Amino acid sequence: MPIILPRICLCVASLFALGHPAAGAQEEQNSIEALRALRKEFQSLELITARQASWIFPVVLPPKVVWRDADAAKKFGFTQGFEVRWFDSNLDEAKLPNKGGRWIALLDGTAPNKTPFRRALTFYALPPKLDGSNIYVPDLTVQLPNFPGADAPPAWREHQAEFDRSSKDFLVKSLMDHEQGAIVVAGIAESTEMGRPKTFPEWTVSMNAQHHLNLKLKLMGVAGQRQPLNLPRKLSTPAPRIRPGSAEESRVPTHAKSVIDKFCQQWSEDTKEPFVTLVAKNGVIVTHASFGRDPKGKSIDLDYRCWVASITKTITAILFSQLVDQGLIELDWTLDRVFPDYPANVPFVPTFRQLLNHTSGLSGHGEWGGMFNPYLENIVLNGIDVNEPGKRHEYCGLGFELAAKAMEITTGKCAARIYHEHLFAPLGLQNIIMGNASSDGEFTAIELAIIGQWLANRGSYGEYQFISPETFQEMLPKSTGQSSVAGEHGLGLHQISHRRQGPPKNPEKPNELLFSENTFGHGSFSGCILVVDPDQQLVIVQARKQFRPEDNKYWSQFFQVVADAIKDEKQ
Repeated sequence: MPIILPRICLCVASLFALGHPAAGAQEEQNSIEALRALRKEFQSLELITARQASWIFPVVLPPKVVWRDADAAKKFGFTQGFEVRWFDSNLDEAKLPNKGGRWIALLDGTAPNKTPFRRALTFYALPPKLDGSNIYVPDLTVQLPNFPGADAPPAWREHQAEFDRSSKDFLVKSLMDHEQGAIVVAGIAESTEMGRPKTFPEWTVSMNAQHHLNLKLKLMGVAGQRQPLNLPRKLSTPAPRIRPGSAEESRVPTHAKSVIDKFCQQWSEDTKEPFVTLVAKNGVIVTHASFGRDPKGKSIDLDYRCWVASITKTITAILFSQLVDQGLIELDWTLDRVFPDYPANVPFVPTFRQLLNHTSGLSGHGEWGGMFNPYLENIVLNGIDVNEPGKRHEYCGLGFELAAKAMEITTGKCAARIYHEHLFAPLGLQNIIMGNASSDGEFTAIELAIIGQWLANRGSYGEYQFISPETFQEMLPKSTGQSSVAGEHGLGLHQISHRRQGPPKNPEKPNELLFSENTFGHGSFSGCILVVDPDQQLVIVQARKQFRPEDNKYWSQFFQVVADAIKDEKQ
């Protein structure tokens, strides 16, 4: 059924198609901004339970879902405003929870912009009998050895036993008073023994995402009908892999490693920030070394795992490119081609390309739970009528989260499984955590380098071709074709143009580029580095926890040191 948008939405849409006099243009823009603020306010409304500590509840006392800010909800016409449907762990519907185990509350209604309103929440009903021999009750004793701390006044330290007891109460109450507690308990209750630590796709949050996705596909009437995403193709001639080797194999001077390491050692000593640096050329490691100590004074090792922040966007774009390569999604499709509630043939719905090159008109990072929100795409839909795709480049994580939701609906797998089965496992990467699709991946330097080599190889790595060179070309920075969007923008990739600092080595080339003009990569709020020069088959990565002002002194110098160190004097 087509969605009928209200008159005010159609007026907003008409601004894209019709010219209007200069006089009054500012008033119209102000009206749009005011409406946009209202949409954002509604999208940000939160749902809670009417009683405290009822996300985990006894069957005889089912929870009631309410708005956290009831007055704000009333402003939008939501005194109650939604129907609640309950589904058990088998996805069977019931009027109310009637047995122990996982339950999903699905909320249906109509948003202020007349689009469908859908939210889904996880609860856990305690089994009626907890005295059975098969019921395991975990020990929730918690101690806080570092609180109040060794330097605390004696009067504080004399309360240590009380602090420890209180922490147990806090844990139990927190589990029962937050949806995350219900997700953890439900997932563990359903978990089977694996004989090893669970991987991220097996964590309770990933299990919960798959459960919600299964329900969504069932209600859409397409359960079991999803298109498979094939595994990477086998290559007859393997592509370069990141590997140890000699300076001769990498075609760099023998002193390159010592020069880079010496600089990095000084950098870490001066800033007191530990990190791991890896530089590879032609797939061969030039240097892979750790520098500095952790807060406990212990030297970090090469497996130092770090939050890579926005480099996560590159990972998501790489994964999404496989669906494009296999024809499951086209970059220039508008979102309605995958999300059935979205209106078609309207100017305010962006394309998937626009999601990934920051021209979608959307804004923000990490709002509304990212890819782990079962109906993230619906929250965006509830404000889509004031969206303006293609008008400007605005750095945004939300587009990548929506891309992850589209991958889920298309394949029938939760995002955590897609990342693992179709990218990380074929690359030989283990224990990767993806807290969201735009800014919350955790990687080591060698893992980042493998991603970098995939990029240098134009979509292949080792024995596998993940995407064709033609599909890879679509990822690279290029003009959007929109006159209002300046510059070149890639899909999860940016052009990198590091230039030589100080007096030029060659007077005829002042301010020359350190690497080729085709160099690309992505920045990171945490200071992690991912730079790839495909012309030189050069990969430069660094894994670190944070970037502070004092690091700026070394940042640009680092790339200059690398560029000079790897240059073959004979060339």
